[in-house]
Formats: sequence, C-alpha cells, structure tokens
Amino acid sequence: MKLKILAIVALGAIGVGAAFVAVGGLPASAATPTKYLTSAATTGDVTKDVAATGTVATTASYGLAFGTPAHLASASATGSSGSTTWKVAAVKVKVGDTVKKGALVATADTSDLQRQQADAATNLKIDKINLSDAQDTLANATTTAATHAARIGLYNAQIKIAATRKTIQDLKTQVTLATLKAPIDGIVTAVNVVPGADAPSGDAIVVESKDLQVTADVVESDLAAVAVGQTATVTVSAVDASLSGTVTAIAPTANAASTNGSVVSYAVTVALKDAPPVVHPGMTSDITITTADATNVLTVPAAALCGTAGSYSVLVLGPDGEPSAVPVQVGLVTNTTAEVKSGLSAGETVVTGVNTPQTTTSTNNGGFGGAIPGGGGFGGGGRVRNGN
Repeated sequence: MKLKILAIVALGAIGVGAAFVAVGGLPASAATPTKYLTSAATTGDVTKDVAATGTVATTASYGLAFGTPAHLASASATGSSGSTTWKVAAVKVKVGDTVKKGALVATADTSDLQRQQADAATNLKIDKINLSDAQDTLANATTTAATHAARIGLYNAQIKIAATRKTIQDLKTQVTLATLKAPIDGIVTAVNVVPGADAPSGDAIVVESKDLQVTADVVESDLAAVAVGQTATVTVSAVDASLSGTVTAIAPTANAASTNGSVVSYAVTVALKDAPPVVHPGMTSDITITTADATNVLTVPAAALCGTAGSYSVLVLGPDGEPSAVPVQVGLVTNTTAEVKSGLSAGETVVTGVNTPQTTTSTNNGGFGGAIPGGGGFGGGGRVRNGN
C-alpha cells in the first residue's frame, strides 16, 4: 500500500515539472548559435534574359506558276496567264532538292505562244500599212468633213498599232514566264506538275529558303527590354539542338489572340544561325533572348544584397565568424546574381541568409525575408555562374 502511494506522488511531481517547462519556467534545450548561409564573391558572368516559346519557320517561301512572276507563297500570284493553257514540257527538280537562285526548275510548251507572236507580227505590218493609208487620206482631204473623217481614221490606226505592239510585248513576257527559275537559294518543298500534262491552277513549284527563323510571343511586361539586334539562344527539344540567333523584328501591335485573354503578347522574330538539317519548319522551340549582360565581372548571389538601388550593402563574414556590413556599388542585377563594381574582392565570403535552429525539434532554414534586388533585407539563397 505504501509503494502505491509513493508511485502516485512521483507521477504527480513529474507532471508538475512538465507543466512548468511548458509555460517557460525552464528551457527545453540550450540555445544554438546562429549559422549563416554564405557564398564567395567570384568572377563570372551576369546575364538578364527574356524567355518565350515559338515555332520554327522558313524566312521566305516562294510559289512559282507558269505565266506569272514568282510570288511569296503566303500571297496571291500577280499577273495573269490569260487564256493560255500551259502544257508542261519538263520538270527539273523534285521535292527535297536544293537549288541555287536562277536555277531552271520547270518549263512549259511555248509553241502556241510562238504562233500567236507570229500572228501579232503580221498584224503589226498590216496596221502600219493602214496607218500609212490614213496619213495619205488626211493629207489629201479637201473639205472639213473629209478632214475630220481622215483624222479619226488616223487616230484609229495609231491606236491599233499601239494595241498590237502591246500584244507582242505581252506574248514575249508570257514566253519568258513559261520558264520557271528559282528566285532564291533554297529547298524545293512542293512539285505540283508532271511533264506532258497541263499545269493546274495555283503554284506549280514551291521553293523555300534554307534560312530559318522563330517567331515567339513575348509578354508585354518583357517587351520593353527586347530590341532588334540582341542575341538569343534557341533550343529545339525535338532534335536536341541548341542554336544561336538574333532578334530581327518586333511586331508593333499585339497579337490579336492575346488581346482576348489576360496576358498581352507581341510577336518577336529571331533569325537562326547555321541551323542543322535536322531542324525543320514547324518545330516548337524555346527562346532565351539576352537583354543585358556583364562578362568576366565580380559577382555575388543577388540574395546577398541588402538595401535599395543606389544604396546597397552586403554582410561580409569575418575571420571570427561574425558578419559586418560593407557598402558596395553594383552594376547589372538579376533575380539570381549581382555584378559588384566596388566594395568587395574575389574570394570574400558574403552572407546570403541564416540557418537558425528552433528551440523545438524543427529547424528554420529560411533567409532574412526573401528580398529581391531593389528591396531591403536578404533572400533565402542565390546562384552565381562562375566564369572561370
């Protein structure tokens, strides 16, 4: 019975002690010194980029049709073949062939055009005789009525000669347009004619430029940083290709489709350099446009910056393990990396955050508030791309 009473008293004492600790009477464990997240100031590159997604396309695509000049495949053919039926005489290329500008790709039979030219030449001779007769008639007219009639006859003869000459010129042009030649260096992507058959309406042959470009939609918040001439990296994941490019055009107006949604975007064109044969029009690509860069400069993680633009400082960790504030002058600053122009030397250790263990079993590994360049306080981390 006495043992039972002693056990109850002991359990009660333990409960009171636990309650005392819970309300802060005694620490649950000893405090642990603050530990800092750090990074060394290093020489490297700072790059500010704009990312977008687009589709690979050829820079130019031309349609070739008998009787009309070469035209952009996205536009309608100009000119007209009239009532001429174009019988294909020869086709010199097939789909996939590479052609040089001026190379012969197809011809049509011109025998009917040549016959029409001969007829027109004969008509011109007749028209000249009629003109001569009209001039004589006018010269011999003796009355006012006869003079008026003769002058009208002369004018008609002159109009007839002009019309016949135009017909002859048009026929010569048609003969020239019966021979199709590549308007650019490129690749044949469509052949819609065969020798011996009449050419159908529309393009007989399509030639696309070997030069490729990507048109991507850049959101309005990034557009101000983009300019013609900036370099870009284009990744085509389908064929595991990474290409270099240059911004060649920026649309002055927003995409019609984007204005109906919450994000407004603008078409930005990037010309690709030395694209390999495995890259084809229509492939999806990721574009990274470099809008600003600083190479071979002293860098620290952007999370190390404390203060605001024009008044930045960093905490430098001393030999004793304690940090001290050091004013710095910065250059290019991105979300991850900052260029330091003065105030630091390569190799110095800067604080990027704190690792403060809690008085419980959990640990806080966060930074000083997650500030980004332009605000006060430290962020939770950062990344430096070394240039060495």
